[in-house]
This record gives sequence, C-alpha cells and structure tokens, in this order.
Amino acid sequence: MRIKILSFITHNNKYLLLKNNPDPVHGPERWFTVTGSVEEGETLEVAVAREIKEETNLDVIKIIPLGSFSEYYSNFDKEMCKEYNFISLVKNDQVILDNIEVIEFDWVSIDEYIDRIWWIGDKKKLKLELLEKL
Repeated sequence: MRIKILSFITHNNKYLLLKNNPDPVHGPERWFTVTGSVEEGETLEVAVAREIKEETNLDVIKIIPLGSFSEYYSNFDKEMCKEYNFISLVKNDQVILDNIEVIEFDWVSIDEYIDRIWWIGDKKKLKLELLEKL
C-alpha cells in the first residue's frame, strides 16, 4: 500500500486553492490542494513540507494532523493508497507554481474554499474540521 499525504494550506485566514494540470497524468482540471507520496525514510510531516515546497515554493511553519485519512485505489499509482490529511500554516502567500502538477492558484476565504474545492466527502464536515484545528 502506498502512503500519501494531503495538506490544506492556510495563511492569514485565507486558504490556498490549486488548479491541477489537466492531462492524463494529473486527471481532469480541478481546484484541489497539495497531495503526494511519502518517500522512503520520510515522516508524514516531512513529506507534507516537501510536497508543499515542490508544488508551491511555500515554507511551512506548522503542520497539524487532522486525524483523518482515506483509503482508495489509485489508477495513477496502480495500487491501494492510504492518504493522511493535514492542515499547514505557511510563512507567506507568495506562491511560485511548479507548472507541472499545478497551473493556477487562488487564496480565498474558508467559505469560498469549501465551495470551490473538489472533494468527494462531506464539505460541511471538512469545513468544521479545518476551523476546529486552527
């Protein structure tokens, strides 16, 4: 089973939405957040900070586990994945995209974030979970 992370990113009460590159590798165009695989020898938190840096060039100052995860079969990875959820506070809002996985970004309020993010779970529960942890 592949171990993965997903982290919501916040700075000054704004949340970072990322638009993925719509291609066969990254799937259809969606507003989402940072995700990625944990590399050998990494802790979950190190993987969160690394993935955020790679995709947005932002530096993490605090990582908060949300205590939730999902298990799913990834067509991209061709295996089962267990993805742990976090929220990360970053030093500033100066995003520099990798333009490989992510092609656009937007800093928005929590309400707009919940409205626009692609999320297959309960968005009301997600909003409460994000607000509760900060």
